[in-house]
Amino acid sequence: MADNKKIKTALVSVFHKENLDVIIKKLNELGVKILSTGGTKSFIESLGVPVTSVESLTGYPSILGGRVKTLHPKVFGGILSRRDNQGDVSQLTEYEIPEIDLVVVDLYPFEDTVASGAEEQDIIEKIDIGGISLIRAAAKNFKDVVIVPSQKEYQPLLDLLNEKGGEFSLADRKWFAGKAFGVSSHYDAAIFGYFNNDEDEATKRISLNNGHVLRYGENPHQKATFFKFDNSPEKDTLANADVLQGKALSYNNMLDADAAWKSASDAYHSVKHIEKKVAASVIKHLNPCGLAVTDNTLKSLELAWAGDPISAYGSIICFTDTVTKEVAEWFGKKFVEIVIAPEFSEGALEVFSKKKNLRLLVTPVKKEITGEKLYRSISGGMLVQDEDEGLDTEFKNVTNRPFEPGKLNLAKFGVTACKHLKSNSIAVVTENEDGSFWLTGAGMGQPNRLDSLRHLTMPRFKMKEGLDIESSVLISDAFFPFRDSIEAANEYGVKYIIEPGGSIRDDEVIEACNEFGIAMAFTGRRHFKH
Repeated sequence: MADNKKIKTALVSVFHKENLDVIIKKLNELGVKILSTGGTKSFIESLGVPVTSVESLTGYPSILGGRVKTLHPKVFGGILSRRDNQGDVSQLTEYEIPEIDLVVVDLYPFEDTVASGAEEQDIIEKIDIGGISLIRAAAKNFKDVVIVPSQKEYQPLLDLLNEKGGEFSLADRKWFAGKAFGVSSHYDAAIFGYFNNDEDEATKRISLNNGHVLRYGENPHQKATFFKFDNSPEKDTLANADVLQGKALSYNNMLDADAAWKSASDAYHSVKHIEKKVAASVIKHLNPCGLAVTDNTLKSLELAWAGDPISAYGSIICFTDTVTKEVAEWFGKKFVEIVIAPEFSEGALEVFSKKKNLRLLVTPVKKEITGEKLYRSISGGMLVQDEDEGLDTEFKNVTNRPFEPGKLNLAKFGVTACKHLKSNSIAVVTENEDGSFWLTGAGMGQPNRLDSLRHLTMPRFKMKEGLDIESSVLISDAFFPFRDSIEAANEYGVKYIIEPGGSIRDDEVIEACNEFGIAMAFTGRRHFKH
């Protein structure tokens, strides 16, 4: 076809040499002249393949410690020249510049160097200048040049070399150019992220690669793709969890798994009085229907499950400690979608292996403070905010009946539980005689706070089975705007309430608490969550 062009001269300059040998040998077999630099040139020579140094073409050696090797008109002229432009062709002849038809580049590993914790000078030296310039130049001139911008494109290049004998169509060249600008834009975004370090809140760069297409999105008629942030710390995010068994994760599974991991981790960090503690979270549709912290894994599971055993069917469960064979056997014929933990014992894996569809995810406890950003799209735009982190909570007694100090540890756990429920959220938490904490009542997602309080979902709380409700603590994620919520809480028998305060009717709410003998404390910090 008229738009087909045969490769005659190739420039190869890469950082990593893995899998490059077969390409070099194929180019040599096809009679392609190869230009190269430094270590890449030495590698090609070691294969017994003829190679011409860029230095012999330009008349200049590699200078400034290798910072300048290919930045020369005889290189970039050969890449950028338009083969159908007579003026360009004449200048190539005048200045003895060879046409370059193929450019193979693999950039310095900037992101890996940053992730390694290297010194700043080492990081700066991994900002590729010549390579990124070669990529952009060759991609710009895709009508005449093939650009291979990373190792990921080695195989497509080799496939086409074998299939077409060194000829590439315009569509082929344009495909490689698209990949090239993807590489260059991601590389620049990573460098920007290093220098910006989130100081400029009005400017963001988000670059996502290697997406995994999911079966479907929130509903079957929606398409969905899962991406990892390339700079997420290894093993410290749910996105990096190892999947040990089970069918593929769905869009909804991932959202629920993240909610389970965050709520269990936050609950773990919120409890200070238990030396060897284990948190367990049971999540259904992004809300905790069970949450507990005790001194062992099985006890935490039993309490979390007991919070709402009806909703726990088909849930996602996260632990902050090792899942043992005993814990795995506890599930028996109970149906859950996913179990998440830092580790599974060999016995637990053997038991769970009989549940072929059950997914097992391994990831450590979330750090108390990560500094992560939350991203959420709206029609035509995106919202970015800080993660709601930090569990240090100050309580201010505002009623005649004070919160005794012993109740404040339970209140901190309750604030954490409430934080993970959808607004308007109400949580009721209880302390057992052994010092364990658990979520015994939850109301969320209603259009007003009073309905959330009146629709507390936990059956055990509603039936008051085995609970000392007067010793439990009720938490609201935002202030109560009217005294009617206090009246509803009093009907349940609640005697301790935590809320942020800040309403113009705070005095009315406090007066209602005093009337019913309820202790109330303000936190001054709300955890409203859509």
